[in-house]
Amino acid sequence: VQPMRLVMNLGAGERGGVITIRNTRDQQLPVEMAVLKRQVAPDGSQTFTPADDQFLVFPPQALIAPGQNQGVRFEFIGDPSITESQAYVLQVQEVPVLREGFSGVLTVYNFGVALYYTPERPRTALRVEEVSREGDVVAFSVSNSGNDFAILSQRGLTLTAGGERRAIAPDQLGELIENPIVPPNGVRHFRMTLTNLPAGPVQVEVGPAPR
Repeated sequence: VQPMRLVMNLGAGERGGVITIRNTRDQQLPVEMAVLKRQVAPDGSQTFTPADDQFLVFPPQALIAPGQNQGVRFEFIGDPSITESQAYVLQVQEVPVLREGFSGVLTVYNFGVALYYTPERPRTALRVEEVSREGDVVAFSVSNSGNDFAILSQRGLTLTAGGERRAIAPDQLGELIENPIVPPNGVRHFRMTLTNLPAGPVQVEVGPAPR
């Protein structure tokens, strides 16, 4: 499924787009689409609630021939006057097909395309709070007083301990923390384990926003 992440400025009239599903198997692939609203709690846990009534998706179901592609168009039809960004997931769900005489375990696949809808002037405003340390484990909170989602794995971090500064690149940070999203007007609590960090208190700084 491509792309896996789309950002649309709803305030500027961007309501929808197209994803492409490719069937790499040697058999037909039946799939159906569903849209869920995504909410992220401070501890990183996520809640997904049905949001099909806020979207038009065509086709809602498809049977994709072996080696072929299927385009799926989606459009947001909810209230466009949002004041802060909203996150959704467009799910592509494989429909299980039980063939005659089959016995055993049937594996089906479910792909989620992340959809972010922003107001006309999206911005993030991050602040690091409540930094603590227990050995190699560094815990910290990040608040976001802006109206847009921030993704820490796109920004990286800089840690200072014992007079030494250590930069953690965005791709490395994505492996150290779970669910790097900080929602608009929200807060997230993070924990990461770092080896060979100098002794003493730790300061944490968030890197600049991606351009």
